[in-house]
Amino acid sequence: MDRNIQESKEYRLAKEWEMAVNSYSFDPRKFAAAIPGMHPTNQQSLYRLIRECLKVMAVDSRRYDDRNRASHEEAKCIMEYLNEHGKYIPLK
Repeated sequence: MDRNIQESKEYRLAKEWEMAVNSYSFDPRKFAAAIPGMHPTNQQSLYRLIRECLKVMAVDSRRYDDRNRASHEEAKCIMEYLNEHGKYIPLK
């Protein structure tokens, strides 16, 4: 991975997202409800992003504790399925 990731737009967006969801008022269902209003290409890009996030969350060598163990275990199950049955998701 790029050593200068902290200078990337992706890193800045990830940190902005981290601040947004670190609030009891953030409702993931409302966020998800906005997806159908997105351009289909952007929906595809969002899915690719989610899939990459799942790959990272499924790695056993990362630090886990009881707060995020369930999401780690579920991400592992999802990645097992995708590795066997997943489709190629084109960039655009």
